[in-house]
Amino acid sequence: MNRQHLTRHALSAHLRSSHENERLRDVLALIADIAEGSTTANSLPNIARLARVALIGSLPADPAIAEIKP
Repeated sequence: MNRQHLTRHALSAHLRSSHENERLRDVLALIADIAEGSTTANSLPNIARLARVALIGSLPADPAIAEIKP
C-alpha cells in the first residue's frame, strides 16, 4: 500500500471511530439519566436494551487496520 492509500484508510477509520464515540457517549448519558431518575421496575431492562442496541449497532474493527506487516 502506498502512503496516500494508508492516509485515506486512517482518516476513514478515524471518522468512523469518532462517530461511534459520539454515539456511545449519547447512549451512556441516556443510561445514566435512566439509572439516576427512574424508580420503576422497567429501568434495568431498558438499560440492558439500550446497551445491547449500542453495542450491536457499532461496526466491528477492521483487522486490516491493526495488522502490522514487517
